[in-house]
Parts: sequence; structure tokens; C-alpha cells
Amino acid sequence: MMRRASRSRAGLCVALGAVFVLQTLAPAASLAAEAEEGEARRQAGEDRWVASFAISSGVNVQKQKGSAESFLFEDGTPPPVPLQEAVRDHDVTLSPFVGGTLELMSPALDIPTRPRFFVSGGILPSFGTERTLAVEGDPGCIRGPEPNAPCTADETEVRTVSFGESAANGQGSKTQSEIDTLVYTASFGVAFPLQLGKRQLRIKPSLGWTHYKITGKGLVSDAECQPQSQCTDREIVAGVVLPGFLREATLIGKKSRRFNGIGPGIDVELDAARYGPLGVSLFAGAHAYYILGDRNWNFGATEDFNDPVGTDTAEANFRVGVNEWFYRGQVGIRFSWLGQD
Repeated sequence: MMRRASRSRAGLCVALGAVFVLQTLAPAASLAAEAEEGEARRQAGEDRWVASFAISSGVNVQKQKGSAESFLFEDGTPPPVPLQEAVRDHDVTLSPFVGGTLELMSPALDIPTRPRFFVSGGILPSFGTERTLAVEGDPGCIRGPEPNAPCTADETEVRTVSFGESAANGQGSKTQSEIDTLVYTASFGVAFPLQLGKRQLRIKPSLGWTHYKITGKGLVSDAECQPQSQCTDREIVAGVVLPGFLREATLIGKKSRRFNGIGPGIDVELDAARYGPLGVSLFAGAHAYYILGDRNWNFGATEDFNDPVGTDTAEANFRVGVNEWFYRGQVGIRFSWLGQD
């Protein structure tokens, strides 16, 4: 009986001791879990300045408009007569780019959400092609009405069937634009961190600036013949040639303008991996820029003639304009120097 009582007392003491130990260790375990969770929520490199380099790719988007009109001053004096029909139209231009930006991010601020300031700047080389904003007819070299006819300037044989002024192909007007290769950008903003599972997510609203150049181009081509029904020489029988004359008016204009824009943007960035002091993240974003200053420009071309048709002057006037908003969408990868923990 005494042994059983002794065992019961010993068991009770062990149970009470276990309860005491658990009560003592529970707060410490809780603090350790909170510390581990807090460490997981810490931003990588949040206690230091972090420099990074990003490679991004995307597209620039802007609505543009163009117009062209042309006149012929017969005998070089007014009033002029229309040379080709006036044209006016618009298009949405898309110019893809691939480029790089440098960014510097501040240490985290000791306030709720622990945001961080950042500033960035970069060059985004564009690969935009010429965009035709307005076109009338088929402007180019003057050629005969036959399918796949060569330019009349390249014909080596006398025609047996000539063509008239109204039948000549290659007449018309067009206005084009082309964005320059180098597009510059800079921004200043705040990064707000969020926890997405075990990964850090940053939402980065910003105020940005961009600078780029657009070149406007214009072409008017026209045929004037003497006589009007015979633009080229025509062989009627062997060795007998009726002469014809073609005046080919080719008016080419070109002028560039630089633009600056400012506006809001937002990027979403997700930490993807870390290799020692180097962090890798992926991001996507969109930016809008309001274009400052005058957004339209005019240019033209003239050509003087003294030939069988007459002593005349041809003139072409072109105009290109851009919309007040310039948009950019992008995705990319960022490499950040986080330092050693």
C-alpha cells in the first residue's frame, strides 16, 4: 500500500512538473514563432540603400495624326491649282522597346507598412517602324498602268502603247511618322511592401518623366504629261516614234520634334529568388505621360520646273501631330544588390 501511495505521489509530482515546464516554455515558444514570422515579413535589405539594374521590354502607344496638301503654281504665280488631293487622317502608333534602368531604393521608413522611396532612370531603345498616318492614292515612282510595271525612269525600251496622265500609277500623297530609337525615362515613387505567402510583393506608384523624338515624313508624287494622253515616247511603226513627255514631280519633306512628358505610373514587383547578396525579382507595370508644349509641327517641300509642260512651281505642305497622352506598358526582371545579412 505504501509503495502504491509513493508511486501515486511521484506521478503527481511529474505531472505538476510537466505543467510547470510547459507554462514556462509556452511564452518563449510564442516569442520565437513571432520572431520567425517577423523575420519572414522583413523586406530584403530594408535597413540599407539598395541599388538595382532592371531589364524591361514592352510597348509605347500614342495616337498621332497627319495631313498633306499640294499645289501647282503655273508659271510660278498664284493662284495655285491642286496638284494631288488633300488628305488628313490619324493612326494609333505602337513601338516596341527593350532597355535597361537603374534604381536606388531607400531604407524602410519606421512607420506602418514600412514603405521605401525609390528613384530610377534609364534608356529604352525603341524598334518602331514608320507609321503611315494619312495616305491618298499610291505615292511612289511614276509607272505605267500595267501590273508590275517598272518605274518609267527604269524603262529601257520605247513603248508601243503609251499611257495618259490620268492612267499613270504611283501618284498620290502620304504623311508618316517614326519614333527615334532612343527613348529616355526617369521616375520617383514609393514602394509599399506586402507579404504574398513566403514572398515579398511591392506595389510601386510613381511620378515619371519621358523624353523622345518623332520624325515626320511626307511624300507627294504627281505626273504631268505633254500631251496629256501620251506620257512616254510611243513607237507607231518600225523606226517611227511619236514623242511624249513626262514630268514627274516628287516632293519629299521631313522634320523632327522632341517631346517631354510627365505623368503617373504603377509597377507591381515580386521577389523571385536570392543568391547570396543578389536578389532577383519580376515586375510588370503601366505608365501614362502628359505631353508638354506644342504637339503639332508643319514642314514642306517645293520643286521648280522649266520644261515642255511649262515654267511652274510645285509645293507640298505636311503636318504631323501627336495626342496629349503617351502610354507605356512593360514587364521585366530586376537584379538588386541586397548586401550580406
